[in-house]
Amino acid sequence: MDPTSLERLAALKRQLPQQRPLPDHGPAQRQPMGRHWLKTTRDPDQLFGELISASPDGHVPAHLLKRLRSLEQQRSEGMGGQANQNVSSEQAQYNLFAALLGEDEEQ
Repeated sequence: MDPTSLERLAALKRQLPQQRPLPDHGPAQRQPMGRHWLKTTRDPDQLFGELISASPDGHVPAHLLKRLRSLEQQRSEGMGGQANQNVSSEQAQYNLFAALLGEDEEQ
């Protein structure tokens, strides 16, 4: 480049606005990996409802189903004797129903 062109280029550079600093938004607003509410909720009923409503075809990823099963198991273990009573009551009702069906078939 000739000296005149260099001088014009330097003059244009001085006329350009200075680069502004990027705005500082502080720390990122995103949650760290693994902190989505589906992975932190402790209520299996709420988790089940959200999984079904979020899935258009009823397909739910295996890791979320595994989480749902473990939450249901923890809840049943936490209920202790009450859960066992419910299961035995349900089993008794099922046995009674099966017996009634059997009586109808014998007649």
